Amino acid sequence: RAGLIHVPRSPPRPFANMSGYLAESSYGKIKIRVMKVNRPASGRHDVHEVTVQTMLWGDFADSWTNGSNKKIVATETQKNTVYQLAKQHDLESIEDFGKLIAKHFLNKYNWITKTQITLTEEPWGRIEVGGKEHNHCFTKTTSEKRYAQVTMSRGAPAHVVGGIENLIVLKTTMSSFIGFVGCPTGHVKEDEWTTLKEAQDRMFSTAVEAKWTYSSDTAPFTTCYNKVKDAFLTTFAGDPVKGVPSPAAQGTQYDMCQAALAANNPHIADITITTPNLHYMPLSSLTTPAHMHAPNNDVFYPIDGPSGYITSKSALRKAKL
Repeated sequence: RAGLIHVPRSPPRPFANMSGYLAESSYGKIKIRVMKVNRPASGRHDVHEVTVQTMLWGDFADSWTNGSNKKIVATETQKNTVYQLAKQHDLESIEDFGKLIAKHFLNKYNWITKTQITLTEEPWGRIEVGGKEHNHCFTKTTSEKRYAQVTMSRGAPAHVVGGIENLIVLKTTMSSFIGFVGCPTGHVKEDEWTTLKEAQDRMFSTAVEAKWTYSSDTAPFTTCYNKVKDAFLTTFAGDPVKGVPSPAAQGTQYDMCQAALAANNPHIADITITTPNLHYMPLSSLTTPAHMHAPNNDVFYPIDGPSGYITSKSALRKAKL
């Protein structure tokens, strides 16, 4: 009839009888951006800008193997769900918001067996006017982002991971790099490919990225996040006047994790951390002519790479029975 669109039936699946099979499948929605404004009666507003990713597992393999969408919860529906649930939550803890979203999908659709919700929060800080924090005006004051991932299977408690991304730190002194392979005190004193000279004192900068596993899905998530960040910063920096030596970037990374675990015992079970080097090269390097060298080692230029990349995982020592 006029005005109707004819949709032809799907042709036979060309690989239906092949020896391969669908081993695993999931789908979801990425880049769901949410800005939540909390407006309490006091007039002191709060804002939380979060990007959400939803992923679903369940009994919908037919969509892959037979082209059937009967049990597919559209990704547009998933996006709408996040916005509607944001109306019910203050987003003070993105981990708790992730749990709310994960539970919703499991409770509403009985053929979904597992959900994974990943969230990243942008930093907003209050503007100060005359030394006083403003009630409803904000600015982006820092570079780091808060991270969370909630994985929930039907009939099981949530597995919650917290994290921090792009926490940029720098010390202008009290960092050294000596005694490595190819140096007189190294394990191997001569190495034909080692050209780097020992540095008794250098700049040390990195963009910390860390993810930690919570011991339970009821941990005080926001408190733990703040304690991890504080432990990282205070351990890296040391005393505000004297500082603290960093003889090895690996050692500083390890100390940061140990401090964070101690501050959050027993709520955090383990921490995985990466600290890629952010290099600031002195003008006395071989890439500049001698007449441009800075005699006081006070002028540097940043480079994007190549750069060192250091990672480790530290775990809370289990108490003996």
